[in-house]
Amino acid sequence: MGITDAKKLIYKTCDIHWIDRRGNMMHTVSKVYDVTFVPLYGGYLIVDTEDIRLDKVSMVTILEEDGSAIPFYVKEETPMPLAA
Repeated sequence: MGITDAKKLIYKTCDIHWIDRRGNMMHTVSKVYDVTFVPLYGGYLIVDTEDIRLDKVSMVTILEEDGSAIPFYVKEETPMPLAA
């Protein structure tokens, strides 16, 4: 996902899946506060819990206030997460 696409998520509550630096699939539901570029590291999503590298994001779903979920981004080679 590029920075231009990610900026559409600012101030929206999202269900975000990404791969951490150890290769583990991580998941959070959080509001996106900003998208920024860090020299030598690349683009980042700034969320409640932590900062997430854009190149590690595998799936984003926008969660609307009425409870609906809108798929926003799915990386091509992403394994789908298992239902809980």
